[in-house]
Parts: sequence; structure tokens; C-alpha cells
Amino acid sequence: MEKADVEPRGIYLDIKGFRDRPPIVLGIAVGETFEQVVTDADFGDAALAKDLRFNRFEDEVQALVVRCRRESRRIFAFSRQILHAIEHFTPSAAAVMDLYEDARELALLWHEKSRRGAEPDWSLADFLADLERPQPRLLAPKHTSSRLRYVEQQLRKHGAYDAITGGAKAKWTKLLQQNESDTRGTRELVLHAARELTCR
Repeated sequence: MEKADVEPRGIYLDIKGFRDRPPIVLGIAVGETFEQVVTDADFGDAALAKDLRFNRFEDEVQALVVRCRRESRRIFAFSRQILHAIEHFTPSAAAVMDLYEDARELALLWHEKSRRGAEPDWSLADFLADLERPQPRLLAPKHTSSRLRYVEQQLRKHGAYDAITGGAKAKWTKLLQQNESDTRGTRELVLHAARELTCR
């Protein structure tokens, strides 16, 4: 695979969940195609309500490794939280590390070379705002845990997605929107940074 093809052919990932548990939602972007996989059985009915696929996180990561090797692709993610999750909740950490590209490090390198002034603690939202692609405020990451916790409580209390409150359904929808925005945003940032670095 040519170096210029690495970023466009990459598999871009974003997870949503709690730090001490396997992820609940995995976002996957390949080219313009985006897919969400629910990886926590407690959210299975919520997945069905949104026509989302369910798979164990461990199995989904293994399938991604196989796909990367078969199709000569690399894995990109902005947050190293996904590496933490893979290390702690799957046996695939070594395989993923061989395929992993750090989107944050690439973005920081682009800013350093172009003297744009990014700080090491910049979030994905900060970089996208710098690209004049600000994320909607309602999708801010500070709401992730509270949204998931409330949806989980409602699902446990009522037993079915159809029975949970409208507020819980809205939080689930926003969580999925945030996951999609972050996954696609990571790809956009990486492609832009790679183009800029190639021109320098």
C-alpha cells in the first residue's frame, strides 16, 4: 500500500462507555461508510430500536484486526481510551498496536509544522473548531457518562426500550449522534492533517 493511501483507507474508531467497563458503543468509519455497533448486552434492546448491530467488543475488535490484515488497512483513533479498552477487555492489544495510528499525535505534528499553536491537551473538538468544523454544543463529551448512566438505569427499570422515558430515548439518540460526529470528525482531521503535512 502506498503511503498516500494509508489515511484514506484507514478504519476510524470511536468508543462510548464507562472507563471501568468494556465500551457500550463502537463507531466505525471506512471511507464515507459509517456503522455503529452496540457491544454491551444491557443495551441490546436500545440497539434494536435504532437498527444497530450487536456484537461483543472482543469479537468486534478481532474482526477489525482480521479486516485490516486482509485489506491492508490501518486503525486510527483520536483518544487512547480505545487502546486502554482493547488492552483491558480483549486479547487483541498486541495485534491492534501493530496496526494503530494515533490521530491526536498526527494532528499535533501538523500544528507544530504549520505553527498553528495547538496545545498538547487539545480535544478533538478543539482541532475541529480550528478547521472551522465546530461540533454541535449538544454533543459535547462532558455529557457522555450521564447520558449512558440514565439510559442504562431506565432500561434496567423498565426492561424494554419502548417503555423508557422520552428523555432517556433522547439521551440515547444524542449519544449515538456524538459517537458518529466524533468518528467522522477523527477521519476528517486525519485526512486534513495528512494532506497538509504532505505539502510541506
